[in-house]
Amino acid sequence: MTVTCSSYDDRVVMGNVGFSKGVHYWEITIDRYDNHPDPAFGVARYDTTKEMMLGKDDKSWSMYIDNNRSWFIHKNVHADRAEGGICVGSVIGVLLDLNRRTLTFFVNDQRQGPIAFKDLQGVFFPAISLNRNVQVTVHSGLELPPDLDTY
Repeated sequence: MTVTCSSYDDRVVMGNVGFSKGVHYWEITIDRYDNHPDPAFGVARYDTTKEMMLGKDDKSWSMYIDNNRSWFIHKNVHADRAEGGICVGSVIGVLLDLNRRTLTFFVNDQRQGPIAFKDLQGVFFPAISLNRNVQVTVHSGLELPPDLDTY
């Protein structure tokens, strides 16, 4: 699935299948990016706010990233700034492990910062927020890469 946003305002796109147990991994390839926007990738409750950056409300958890660094965000609290950004061709990995109740992010097969969020419980939908002419392709239903088994 390819997602594009041409608005200057953030827009949230969500998957149509929610997860409440098990280990789930998906990737997002950056198809178009001009180094200015801050796309965000993560998970959300079904009724998250769809007109603001993912992670700004209490129903979404995300990593937002620019061309130099990233942050984790939930309830509009920014944490764990990590160096390393994205460009066209970058691949973001999202690992939702509901057995361990954690959410972890990867950029180009390298973990981006520490485990982003812990103690997750309930039903979560894959989610993305985009703005300012960003285009991404989502690759869902992927097997967990073997080298991520011991993240």
